[in-house]
Amino acid sequence: MLKRVGECIQCGECCKSVNINVVRDITLRQHGNMEELKRYLSYRGIQVVGEDVEKNLLFYTINIPCSQLGPDNECLVHNSPEKPLICHRYPWAKDDIAECSYTFEPATPFLSFNE
Repeated sequence: MLKRVGECIQCGECCKSVNINVVRDITLRQHGNMEELKRYLSYRGIQVVGEDVEKNLLFYTINIPCSQLGPDNECLVHNSPEKPLICHRYPWAKDDIAECSYTFEPATPFLSFNE
């Protein structure tokens, strides 16, 4: 298991699109196959950007920036209670955003009371 290390430098890259995870087997059953799904979604501006067969997930992205992303890529609600929980938690795993300042390292396992 990995833990996130570092601080957000407000590069804004994670705020330039909406990322969605969906259940893979149900979605492919509805659309017939991956090619049909990709065609259907592409007509709506949605891209399939990955999948995790083991976890039964598909990953979508929609290029719609957050309305709270300022002109210098700063989050306008960064240090306020208005910032959504998902934004506080993101990223929870290594992402493909080169500008992101977060890194991930192995988490230290919990010690038992007997140690």
